[in-house]
Amino acid sequence: MTSFIIAAALLTLLSLSFLLWALLRRKSGISDNRRALNAAVYRDQLLELEREQSEGSLADADYAQAQEEVQRRLLEDTDTGPEILDSKRGRKWVWATVLLFPLVAAGFYAWHGNPAALNPQSAAAPEVTDQQIKEMVTKLAAKLEANPNNPEGWAMLARSYMNLAQPLDAVSAFSHIEKQVSEDPSLMVDYAEALLDSADAQNFAHARALVEKALTQEPGHPKGLFIAGGIALMDKDFARADALWEKLLPLLEPGSQDFNYVLDSVNRVRVKLKKPALKAEQFNQAEGPVSQPATTAGKSAETAPANTGAAAGSANVGAKTGNSSVSGHVELDAALKAKTSPTDTVFIFARAVSGPRMPLAILKTTVSALPLDFELTEAMAMSPQISLSTADMVRVEVRVSKAGSATPTAGDLIGASLPVKPGSRGVSVKINAVQP
Repeated sequence: MTSFIIAAALLTLLSLSFLLWALLRRKSGISDNRRALNAAVYRDQLLELEREQSEGSLADADYAQAQEEVQRRLLEDTDTGPEILDSKRGRKWVWATVLLFPLVAAGFYAWHGNPAALNPQSAAAPEVTDQQIKEMVTKLAAKLEANPNNPEGWAMLARSYMNLAQPLDAVSAFSHIEKQVSEDPSLMVDYAEALLDSADAQNFAHARALVEKALTQEPGHPKGLFIAGGIALMDKDFARADALWEKLLPLLEPGSQDFNYVLDSVNRVRVKLKKPALKAEQFNQAEGPVSQPATTAGKSAETAPANTGAAAGSANVGAKTGNSSVSGHVELDAALKAKTSPTDTVFIFARAVSGPRMPLAILKTTVSALPLDFELTEAMAMSPQISLSTADMVRVEVRVSKAGSATPTAGDLIGASLPVKPGSRGVSVKINAVQP
């Protein structure tokens, strides 16, 4: 914007300079030529009077009177007073032109130009809405169905479905490019993420195999390390989760959101292992974390007493059945009641706040049963390896589906609780939003 204004100002000054030069030069030229012409005319008249006097046809007295009259008229016509006054009037008109020229140019640009382009913020591309993204994804899906021989297109479609929280559709898209997935570690871990988020226990083994293969081909793949650590955590293999996430931390930017999240996760695991917590400062060096002195291990319980207590409860969750369930109350917002029918399916499920989004427990009912007091237990887990006892914090979510599918669909009614610990009672969930 600044460069445009400077360029426009320079061009305006250049145009004005040519205009002023032409106007002022023209005025001066006209004035000088008129004085010279008047002087020449009166000089001829004086010469004529002298000739008539010398020939005797004009008396001396008449000659003197006529000569005086010609000289008087010559002085009047060549006097600079009126010319100076005229010049002043001309200069006022010129300066008025100087002022009006840029104003007229600016006004004309505002009328026929694009003033909004001078503001970078207003000239920025408009934000794309969720509905527009869905329409683009739908068009891409239709294009790929008509021309399926496009691996890059299927990969883009699968990742787009993941961004729209449609993991089952993402799994379907990835299935079209199994060969390409087997050769690309990034596609493997993306596919594994979709499988884990699909809420199908049968996909868990496939996801595990994909992540292990990806890390075999690329041991330092950041997303692969993160997902593998999450799987190890669900297996309660805390040592493996610690090793994988500790390997991931040096690959992340210290202080970034991803770094802080992984650091918090690995320290939760290290509490379970009774190992000292890692600090962000240890990863400012290229070689990664620096081992802490053995003497600090005995102080780990003192440095994080709250986490230690939580960890002890989680580590012995098998012996404390109270921590293997979550109970509470679900109700439907009165404002949304008209959007439902008594036979609509209601899914009540718990997800881990951190880690894979595969449901830890699921309860299925109908709208006619609402409001409902519920309890999610270990027996409702989709897989023994992925249950309420494997998570530190969970969130209870509710979805009302006319199609009877737990997969998010536009128009579904949804609600969610605040994060709670397994074993919590009296969790309140209100269905008060519509899936976009």
